[in-house]
Amino acid sequence: MKHYLKQNKLFMFFTILFTAFSSLSYVFMAILLQKLLDAVIQNNMSEFRRIVCFSILYFSLMGLFAFIQSLLTKKLICRVIKSVRTSTFSGILHHTMEDFTKKNTADYLSAMTNDIKILEENYLLPLFEVIQYTIIFGASLVVMIYFDFIVTACVIVCILCMLLIPGLFGKILENRQSEYSKALSKFTIKVKDFLSGFEVMKSYRLKAYILSSFGQNNEETIRAKYAADKVMAANEAVSMILSLSVQIVVLFLSAYFILIGRITAGALLGMIQVSSNLANPLLMIFNNLPKMKSIEPIAEHLNQLRDYTSTSFNGTLSPVFNQTISAEHLSFSYDKAVPVLTDISLEIQKNKKYAIVGKSGCGKSTLVKLLTGYYADYEGRIQYDGNDIHTLDIGQTLALSSTIHQNVYLFDESIYDNICLHQSFTQEQLEYALQASGLSAFIHNLPEGIKSPVGENGSSLSGGQKQRIAVARALIRKKPLLILDEGTSAIDMQTAYDIESHLLHKKDLTLLTITHHMSSDILKLYDEIIYMENGQITEKGRFEDLIKDNKQFCSFFHAKINC
Repeated sequence: MKHYLKQNKLFMFFTILFTAFSSLSYVFMAILLQKLLDAVIQNNMSEFRRIVCFSILYFSLMGLFAFIQSLLTKKLICRVIKSVRTSTFSGILHHTMEDFTKKNTADYLSAMTNDIKILEENYLLPLFEVIQYTIIFGASLVVMIYFDFIVTACVIVCILCMLLIPGLFGKILENRQSEYSKALSKFTIKVKDFLSGFEVMKSYRLKAYILSSFGQNNEETIRAKYAADKVMAANEAVSMILSLSVQIVVLFLSAYFILIGRITAGALLGMIQVSSNLANPLLMIFNNLPKMKSIEPIAEHLNQLRDYTSTSFNGTLSPVFNQTISAEHLSFSYDKAVPVLTDISLEIQKNKKYAIVGKSGCGKSTLVKLLTGYYADYEGRIQYDGNDIHTLDIGQTLALSSTIHQNVYLFDESIYDNICLHQSFTQEQLEYALQASGLSAFIHNLPEGIKSPVGENGSSLSGGQKQRIAVARALIRKKPLLILDEGTSAIDMQTAYDIESHLLHKKDLTLLTITHHMSSDILKLYDEIIYMENGQITEKGRFEDLIKDNKQFCSFFHAKINC
């Protein structure tokens, strides 16, 4: 957290400055009360009037200082929270695809919401309270010495006892807060999972199970929170008892000193006032210190997200795809136990068209993801024009290709924004993408046209309409490599045929198509068909040659045709 506070050090300086002004004005009010009571007891009317006039000005300044201090504190907290959120989110976006998918997205959501909220409540707010009350305590101690040194010495003994409190509760509270953060993350993951499966829940009448599971997770979260709250309660109770002892010592000693004539009644009033400025600040300080200590695991988690660096892709060379993308003896497994790809070698030549076919689960999508830089932990080699992919800048490598998936994700924005993704394109480029994707007629019939909102993940559109938008999104960028991962499966056969045929006739495009559609008219247009079984490439060649060979692809093709 020190990193973020240093970023706002000038703002921090003025916040502390006005905190000091506000705190000191509050403390020195004890001297004002002493002077006032002594003037009343001495029946000194002129002194009384002077103190009243001064008090009006004094209290006005107190209010002004308190307002500015509060305003600056809130503004500084907002700036720090903004910086924490921005740097954490930036760190998350910096993750490679492989590392990002190792965690549930709800874990990232929990860090961005729950953890940052805990950070604000248990560190930032307590930090500025500790600063304020430390100034109040220090100034009050000076004023107490001004009133009477012996009373001050007795108070210091009580204070030394109070110094033990953070050590007693700090570590316990730190562990409890860490468990609470984990429980919140788990709860967020579950709720996201339940809401994402809302349709399944309704279709299969899972309401009773979902409510039961939700209740169990909710109970575990509350139990973790209460465990932390109990430690806080114990810390607050012990701190309160010790802080009251300070006021009791001041009250009885001061009363005794009045009886023996050591101090005046005004001094008693002033010391009672200032003793509360010793006890209450200490109470707040010792309540807040364990809270601040407890957020260390949470801060560490946020720092890890912020400071993420890839341990797999660290290349810096700009990728070039002017000739080939090649794989040599490529093997891969997600869990290191069950192989997904085994000893695959192939070459993708610039501007040629490839169809990757095979049964579901044979590794088609995994192969394409590896070729485009999604995963780094594989055996074998992947090269772009002879350069190993690990030596390349992975961000630029991913940017060489556009992928159209079967399940399209759309942002909750307009059709236009989902196509252009807030990048600039000419009207001619836009019209080309709309025509080639078959979107023009559909958009023409919408009241708001291309500016029509799509809803959350395209909830206001059909599956086919979403895929057309994804096709337009890819085509408008004219990247050298286009991947169709069942990318036209939800579109009617005629539109899908037109889109695929159009892409196959583009001379300046390298096309990789993963498909289950067995149309001989389309397959004949591909330069090479890659047939996969059980994570291996078993056949490669042109459509006519593979059919003549009458082997695995031929059997697969005819089985699909006869379905």
